[in-house]
Amino acid sequence: MRCNGTVTAVPEYRGPFGKEQAERLLWRAGFGPRTGDVDHLVKLGLKHAVHAMTRPVPYALVGPEPHDEKNRALAPYDAVGHDHLSWLDRMVRTTAPTIERMTLVWHDWFATSNLGVASQRLMLDQIDFFRTNALGSFSDLLLGVTQNPAMLVW
Repeated sequence: MRCNGTVTAVPEYRGPFGKEQAERLLWRAGFGPRTGDVDHLVKLGLKHAVHAMTRPVPYALVGPEPHDEKNRALAPYDAVGHDHLSWLDRMVRTTAPTIERMTLVWHDWFATSNLGVASQRLMLDQIDFFRTNALGSFSDLLLGVTQNPAMLVW
């Protein structure tokens, strides 16, 4: 952090880390707590809780796969709106919510849309790019997004 031309470190939080702080962390670095998440993070303690959120276990989706109103599997590349539903499903079922949260942040920063790109496939590929680079180097992300087909069309 720069202050009057001098670089200063961001102070390390040294306050309490209980249920309230763990829940806030789960909302800020993900999409809120699931059953047992708050207690799990509290048991880990602040340092290990942050580590677990920013260096998650291998990415996986847990729970039943979604379906449309006619009980058909989602077809994100082919059915209108299924691209959005499939991403929302990932936000709900992921074992790595910080990755999906950062994917959403990067999509917001580098705003593109189906309306401007006119290709669900290109948009989904861009979301996958953001997901792959969600917690990585910002310079790699920035360079990659300038070469991304959806961004080039946009």
